[in-house]
Amino acid sequence: GHLSGVRGYSSAIVASSRGRKWSVAVELFEEMLERGLRPTASAFTALREACEEGGQAALAARVLAAQGTEAPKPAKPAPASKRAQASPSTSQVLYSKGALCTRLREKDASPERLSEATELLRSGGHFEETLSYTTALRNCEHGHHWDLALSLLGEMRERTVEQDVVTYNVAVAACGRGQQWERSLALLETMSAVDIPPDFETYQAASLACSRNGEWEQALTFLEIAQAMRVANAESWHIGMMACASAGAWEATLEMLESAGVESPKDVSRDLMCYGVALYACMESGRWPLCLALLERMRREEVDADAVAFACAAQACRDGRNSDAANEIISEMRLKKMNTNVAEVLNEATLSVDFPEVRSPVPLGALRPMAPKEVNLYKWIRQRATPGDVASVIQVIEEFAEERSWLKIQGEQKKELLEASLRAEDRVVEFGCYVGYSSMVMAKKLRELGGGSVTTCEVDAANAYVARGVLQFAGVEGEVQVRVGCACDWVATGQLGTIDFLLLDHRGTIYHDDLHAAETSLSEKALVFADNVLYPGAPLFLNYIDVQGYKIEIHELKEFKRPDLDDWVVICRPPPLAERREMPESTPAELRRLSAEVDAISWRSQEQSVDWVAFQTRLKPIFYQWKEERGL
Repeated sequence: GHLSGVRGYSSAIVASSRGRKWSVAVELFEEMLERGLRPTASAFTALREACEEGGQAALAARVLAAQGTEAPKPAKPAPASKRAQASPSTSQVLYSKGALCTRLREKDASPERLSEATELLRSGGHFEETLSYTTALRNCEHGHHWDLALSLLGEMRERTVEQDVVTYNVAVAACGRGQQWERSLALLETMSAVDIPPDFETYQAASLACSRNGEWEQALTFLEIAQAMRVANAESWHIGMMACASAGAWEATLEMLESAGVESPKDVSRDLMCYGVALYACMESGRWPLCLALLERMRREEVDADAVAFACAAQACRDGRNSDAANEIISEMRLKKMNTNVAEVLNEATLSVDFPEVRSPVPLGALRPMAPKEVNLYKWIRQRATPGDVASVIQVIEEFAEERSWLKIQGEQKKELLEASLRAEDRVVEFGCYVGYSSMVMAKKLRELGGGSVTTCEVDAANAYVARGVLQFAGVEGEVQVRVGCACDWVATGQLGTIDFLLLDHRGTIYHDDLHAAETSLSEKALVFADNVLYPGAPLFLNYIDVQGYKIEIHELKEFKRPDLDDWVVICRPPPLAERREMPESTPAELRRLSAEVDAISWRSQEQSVDWVAFQTRLKPIFYQWKEERGL
């Protein structure tokens, strides 16, 4: 059913071409012509380039000639004896690398399904270099498929694909997740044999592998080795403490608390994290007097306890039948305006977001202080949306924004415009992920169009963690890649690749800077889709695209769930590469002043209520005058 129309065939041709399977792509191309179907422009281009790279100049010329003709009339199918035999891999190129890697993340995937996925990755040309193997290993780790991870590691050696310390770190972690800590240790010995020196992540992965299997003493051994080699850090220390606490070794946990800041790495101190782990260890071992002593010590050392720390102490007291002490703790929580439902607080502390990019799950309790509304959204999604159904997740986010707490997302009119602007096979880069709403909208639409990819950058690490959890719950983590950090920094690395569709949805007052940085990565067909140009405002961006000669379209829309606020979405096309200029040396003073005002009110809105309507009343006349002067 995948090859039932233009989109299905075209996507298969593109996938075959990118996988260097030009012969398969040609067969699909011939079959389309026989059925009277015309490939999409992206399929024509991909097939022509694949033929050229494969040394098939005549075929490339034929494809180019066919691209300039009308679609042929349906032809009668040729007899089976005269038709080219389909390559076994013809049906194997219909899956993207992301979709196949998603299979490796499935914890309940059968051996047959995993074997099929790895074979499709091989035949699709996705196992040609170190990075591709490492990506597959990370997904095996997430799916707890340690045996497949070791198999792929062995395959790398057999095919003489270079292995590095990252490859082994991921393999060590995969064995740890799969409850195979002894195999993790064996991999450390292998690293020594192949002359790959371990780094701090190696020892963290090994320590975590032991921790997950209750081998706390072995975990501490790796911590000591890392300290002796001066590669241990705060995360290494916390992993060691959690290994002790989870295994019931409360004495060892308290010893590590005492050593924090003395015999520990330099960046370790007796902070909330260390005290929290110690309280957890004492709660689990039924040592309620020690929990009370730890809370008192935190007060003396001026370490503010959070809801989880208080809840651990309260639960320990309840378990020890000391209801008076438990009630005093809960009263203190109430005075601090914390959630006093101890069971709920502790349950939330165990709820976490987990994905291949991190070594261990991130508890929601750790994210809540930095992103309280976003954490509540994630919980809301888990309670109401259907796992793996991206449309369901999108709808539930919109319901949350309407029923619980407003979110600045591209809903309603903006969503419709965004979907209408996308094209099949677009390589999308988004600046401003937030909770992943627009990323999911684009991933869903690209699926309908026949394929594409989304890479999104988010400067706020807490929001990025939540977004990754949301994307994974929606089942699009194989199609959307989240990058944490400033957009311009990621552009500078060159890792974002060629950009067909650039979505600007972060801080409007720096749109012009980030667009300028990304211009060298824009493809010939690139579109720039800029949201929030009028609300909160991006005056310097408007000046930039005007001076640089972009073709500009302004779409006047209402802000999502805010009919009292107007906004502009600007869709623009860059000039040809030869006509692009350097960053303008000067900007009109009035636009610089407006940009400063936009920043000021935006920062203020994060701490207090602001009158956006009044601000926009002052802003709009200037923007509309700019628009009219340019006949837009």
